[in-house]
Amino acid sequence: MMYYSAIIVLFLNVFYVMAHKILVLSPITAPSHTNFFKPIVSALAERGHSVTYWNGLPPDPWMVSNQTTNLRVLYSPKLKEINAHHKTIGFQHRDSPFGLLLGIPNRMATYCTAIYQDPVFHQLMNSTERYDLIILEAVFNECVLPLVRKLDVPFIYMMGLAPSPWLLDAAGSSLNLDHLPHPGSNYADEMNFWQRTFNTLSGLVMSYFHHWFVMPVVDKYASEMLEIDDQEPVFDTENRYLSLVIVNTHFSINYQMSTPSAVIEAGGLHCVPPKPLPQELETFVNGDAGFIIVSFGSILKGAEIPDDVRRIFLSTFARLPQRVVWKWEETMGVQDEMIPSNVKLLPWLPQQDLLGHPKVRLFITHGGLFSNQEAVYHGVPLIALPVFADQPINAQKAQDDGYAIRLDWNNLSENVLYDAIQLVLSNPRYAQKMKEISTIMRDQTEHPLDRAIYWIEYVIRHRGAPHLRTASRKLSLYQRCLVDVMLFVFLGCILFTWATQSLIRALYRKIQKEKALINDDKKKN
Repeated sequence: MMYYSAIIVLFLNVFYVMAHKILVLSPITAPSHTNFFKPIVSALAERGHSVTYWNGLPPDPWMVSNQTTNLRVLYSPKLKEINAHHKTIGFQHRDSPFGLLLGIPNRMATYCTAIYQDPVFHQLMNSTERYDLIILEAVFNECVLPLVRKLDVPFIYMMGLAPSPWLLDAAGSSLNLDHLPHPGSNYADEMNFWQRTFNTLSGLVMSYFHHWFVMPVVDKYASEMLEIDDQEPVFDTENRYLSLVIVNTHFSINYQMSTPSAVIEAGGLHCVPPKPLPQELETFVNGDAGFIIVSFGSILKGAEIPDDVRRIFLSTFARLPQRVVWKWEETMGVQDEMIPSNVKLLPWLPQQDLLGHPKVRLFITHGGLFSNQEAVYHGVPLIALPVFADQPINAQKAQDDGYAIRLDWNNLSENVLYDAIQLVLSNPRYAQKMKEISTIMRDQTEHPLDRAIYWIEYVIRHRGAPHLRTASRKLSLYQRCLVDVMLFVFLGCILFTWATQSLIRALYRKIQKEKALINDDKKKN
């Protein structure tokens, strides 16, 4: 009996040593981005870590029902309106990628104001609880960096998208601008000289814009609203405490990038096998011709799509033998007689369960990264109509890889959409190529979720793991991109050329002068 008691005590002591306190922060988020965090939070809690999770959307019912001593979910009702709609981003931004960029400072002011007025933020700021690590959503959550400094612990950025130029910069990584298109450029990875020039210059401008115009907004509102003594710039806080960046990418879906050890790719960690559909939905989709899924993500609402474009979709779907399940949040303004009998509008879709259904034939999407990953995981070909941010790049990559057709909203017509649907459904190469890419995505040494958990615990075990970050993080961006070296070499070449030409001219004049003297001497003689 004493032997077994000793074993139990030893196990509990080891478990206690291994368990850590982790604070996960995503006050500004989107429903789709939350899908990148929930598996992480659940897995950390299941491994015995004490996890506090502050999310700006209503908590998942599973998390609420499973709150225990090692899982605490914090919720801010006032942030729900911001995160559920993101009204400043919409269908109108489909042709203005840099308009989105220029609007970030104003959005950041809105986000900082909401965060700094929220009781949960002050609860955390005033708490005496100590944490071993902070995990912070990397999209629009720089306003939380004063809390990182207050708690004085390392933090990890997690991003549900491909990393932005300024996030790569924060990690001390190369921006890969020679082959990695950023959302503002909308190119493929094989760029000609002018495309590389634009991609490089605009990528550098985006990074410096974030440094010079976005981060100072956070400093301004933190100084005015928090009244913290000795408040350091949030850029310095980020540089000092950032240990790791976990991004939602994988080379099977995204363009490849060379990154340092401090950047971990865990794309598709949220992808799971399908569950049975609700009986009513199962009955609808279980037709002989199969069914098509239509969804444009969690930020773009169906009601935002112009009436004439909506009519194009409905008239096209009416010509199809397939059933169509369309995520449409509001049916207001859509008359029942306008909806074909083979179309079902739902405010929410069990998307992965539908994508994993044996009768699914096609996914019409906005090209969001989460949707693309789920489609590839379940092996469903795409028609992509990208709107903003990274969606055009995702759609272009999917088309280049042969499992999708990319369409343009501005050139959309009933015939264009119908022909694209028929091409994907009738040409087996789309399904075959999707099967190949899906096999590549699934062929990994470990599940992406396990990879992310390993590196999170690694950072804790090694007290922030400063050895992961390259020395280049101490360099300015222009130094890391070798702009100063190339400028030095360029000026050196110009100086050398000038000096050589000057020397040649001087020698030539000297030679000519000597020849003239010799000729004069000959004439005198």
